[in-house]
Amino acid sequence: MAGGGEGEGGSKLTKKYAETYLKEVRELFEDKKYEYDMFLEVMKDFMCVMGRVKELLKGHNNLIQGFNLFLPKGYEISVDEEKASPEEKISEFDEAFDFITLIKERDEHVYTSFLDLVNKHWGEQD
Repeated sequence: MAGGGEGEGGSKLTKKYAETYLKEVRELFEDKKYEYDMFLEVMKDFMCVMGRVKELLKGHNNLIQGFNLFLPKGYEISVDEEKASPEEKISEFDEAFDFITLIKERDEHVYTSFLDLVNKHWGEQD
């Protein structure tokens, strides 16, 4: 696919791209209906997970932003920055710091892998 899936602004999936992509996948699995159906199920599950995460983390912008680190560019869950007070932001930072410290204490490998992902993400942002 030539367009890379990014719309005019370079970040959002367009309906046209989605239709073209699904057509290509359907053609790939032309003789394999089961695999195509499985692909569609996976996509439905992905969309369901996104919706559930957004609902579960509603009001916890720091956690939503953390989850966004694991998502492809253009698929991030939007956050409402205006609702968080400075006190909430400090509290959220403290919670995040405590969580990262806990991960480091429990499993150094998971901690290192997480830091690698964060560094990779921020490197791509520059």
